[in-house]
Amino acid sequence: MPNIKSNEVKTISDILLDLYSIDDSKELKKNFLTDIKMLVPYDQSSFQTFEPNNDNMIVDEAVFVDVNENMLPLFNDINSETDYLKNLFNHKNSIVYVETDILNQNVRKNAGFYKTFLKPQNLEYSCGIVLIKDRKNLGIVSLFRSEYWGDFDEKEVFILDILKSHLANMVINCMFVG
Repeated sequence: MPNIKSNEVKTISDILLDLYSIDDSKELKKNFLTDIKMLVPYDQSSFQTFEPNNDNMIVDEAVFVDVNENMLPLFNDINSETDYLKNLFNHKNSIVYVETDILNQNVRKNAGFYKTFLKPQNLEYSCGIVLIKDRKNLGIVSLFRSEYWGDFDEKEVFILDILKSHLANMVINCMFVG
């Protein structure tokens, strides 16, 4: 288990307190992406959710932080065709992934999403949270980084892992209950 400092534990607690008080889906997404940047720095991010009765993304509910607006249509077109992350949705509950841990470097760098969206923006690394509750796909959080930040480390993955179940419950509360 990575060593988490007391100020980081407090930040995690503050993030959760902030997020649990939100009942609007888009506000929840925006606040999470903004807040998590304090603990897991990134260059760009997205938070997308699925329609309640199927696995279609709710495109107009997606939230992006620091993503070039000219790239958004491209992100949605390519992301819907990206199949190398689809296997991550075959779990019972939420998971955290680091792209470089699940894909061979050659496969990753030859994937359409990498060549068309990530590489042109000098984004070399990505990680995220696949939000699932009781085998129901809820959404996906994606964080993207340039070489400047390096790949996502064990501590950052651990922090996201702490937050994943909370975030899945919050999505359910915002989208399906409240």
